[in-house]
Amino acid sequence: MKQAGSQSSVEAHAGAVDKKLAPFGLLILRVAIGTDWIVHALLKTFRGMNTHEALLARNGISPLLAWPTFTAELLLGTMIVIGFWSRQAAAFLLIFLAVVVWVKWPVGWLYSSPGGGWEYPMFWLFAQLAFVLGGDGAWALRRAPLIPR
Repeated sequence: MKQAGSQSSVEAHAGAVDKKLAPFGLLILRVAIGTDWIVHALLKTFRGMNTHEALLARNGISPLLAWPTFTAELLLGTMIVIGFWSRQAAAFLLIFLAVVVWVKWPVGWLYSSPGGGWEYPMFWLFAQLAFVLGGDGAWALRRAPLIPR
């Protein structure tokens, strides 16, 4: 049983979050993450899907996943931007970022290295994870708890 006056670590630091501005910070993060996924998806079509298929094959991933990955990035990126089940969409796309980090790991840390390292994809993975844990932010179309009860 909890004694009066004792607080968990999370409860003790809850006041550190600016309840008025935090939703707008999450909105900015949500729009940045979603827009990045949409642009990243469209870049695949601008370069030609055969280029994306070759990239997947070169990294030991089936080229048959080229169109499904494009579709997932475009649709889930849009869901993130508009705030429609955005945390769940971002959580699913964490898998994609983890694969990119895994593929880039042998190249080295610096993204400016030939072949691009894992520095930048890892940053996006952590930024997206912070969004998933933080919430939908302001002006979300459909807010939902990360894990439905």
